[in-house]
Amino acid sequence: MHNIKKYIKGLGLCLTLLLTGHVSSAQSETLNLSNEETSMIVISLVLVVMVLVLLVAFYLLTILRVMVREDGIRRAKEKGIEYVEEPSMWSKFYAGLTDAVPIEEEATVELDHNYDGIRELDNHLPPWWTYMFYASIVFAVIYMFMYHVSGSLPLQTEEYEIAMAEAQANRAVADEGSSIDESNIVFSNDPAVLASGKTVYERNCVACHKAGGEGGIGPNLTDEYWLHGGSIQDIYNTIKNGVPDKGMIAWGDVLSPTKMNDVSSYIETLKGTNPPNAKAPQGELYKEKAIEEAVAE
Repeated sequence: MHNIKKYIKGLGLCLTLLLTGHVSSAQSETLNLSNEETSMIVISLVLVVMVLVLLVAFYLLTILRVMVREDGIRRAKEKGIEYVEEPSMWSKFYAGLTDAVPIEEEATVELDHNYDGIRELDNHLPPWWTYMFYASIVFAVIYMFMYHVSGSLPLQTEEYEIAMAEAQANRAVADEGSSIDESNIVFSNDPAVLASGKTVYERNCVACHKAGGEGGIGPNLTDEYWLHGGSIQDIYNTIKNGVPDKGMIAWGDVLSPTKMNDVSSYIETLKGTNPPNAKAPQGELYKEKAIEEAVAE
């Protein structure tokens, strides 16, 4: 229901923007639209265009059919014969599905049974019903073999147990990640952790601190001088709570504790890398031998 309301809202905004004559990013900002609402507007525009195209196509086909019919009648009159309209594709398709006997030919399938004027006809089963019946037999055989003979697919009880096990595993991972904070974070040189931290850094930190950590709008992360503390606990705290006065947002509202842990460890590996065009030192001198030795390993 919530998605339907969003769709209706998007459709309304779509029609409003269509009536005004143009859609632009400036208008989106003026209307204070979120990314989701903008997407709904785009989807609504596409749906409206599709409906209009279908209506136009249907109208053109109707006109074309009328023109063909009138031309056929004219030709039949010129030849002095009776005009017989060619069955439409839908009529042929429907007749193939039902295999029904035309009303004028019902006498050929009429039985001798007559109940108060109600005649009984010996019609065949509709082909669509017959095909579905055969398909259900094939499906039943395959289902029985896959679930009850070979055991290659889990039954409902097994599916429930698998889902519960996955939920428990995901909960354990979530609980483990949520327990990370400034008090217990430690540097990790695990390649998987550092690779994850590098990905987070490249997606969120490069704009201000540059690719090598040399600093740009933000401070240099590769030297021994730090504005808000250089320990990994300080780095995690800065990432989590941000520095509003300096324009750095609180990433704790965006990243999970695990991701902030990973990027903190990755930033530790940038210390002492001496990238080119590094920004001048800022803040207070900080050294941590234990981290330096771990990074060196």
